[in-house]
Amino acid sequence: DEFVDIYGTNFNLGGLAGFPFAGNTGWGAMSAHVPDNGYCLTIHGPHVGITKDGLIGKVERSGIALVDSCCGSAIAASGYLQGITDGSASINPAIQSFSDFQQGAVQELILPHGKRLEAADNRMKELPYALYDSQAVMVTDIVNTGKASIKK
Repeated sequence: DEFVDIYGTNFNLGGLAGFPFAGNTGWGAMSAHVPDNGYCLTIHGPHVGITKDGLIGKVERSGIALVDSCCGSAIAASGYLQGITDGSASINPAIQSFSDFQQGAVQELILPHGKRLEAADNRMKELPYALYDSQAVMVTDIVNTGKASIKK
């Protein structure tokens, strides 16, 4: 809400765990909304909860007493990755089902960070950084592919 107050309307390209799942097509759709002589500010980052007490991976939601996991998608992907890393699970080649496509993609996109997360002193603290690094690759590709569609 604060960004809207400062910068005006926005066009959300995001999806689960903060990944830009709208991709190149979404960027093209967004760029059509940039006014002539206007600008495009792109902000990205992982979706992660932090409680008032600083507990990473949990969130206090307004009107709900339960302190709950956040981001559930990222935490589930981290659990899947932990199983792959420690050998208790295998990579599921059928993971990309259309009924849960984004979750399957989150799990696949953080696979390169398995050893990094395993070695972390605090897995939940490291998870947002691993997500960010994976997302930065996608965002850079999307921006580089679509930047010519921005009018200015």
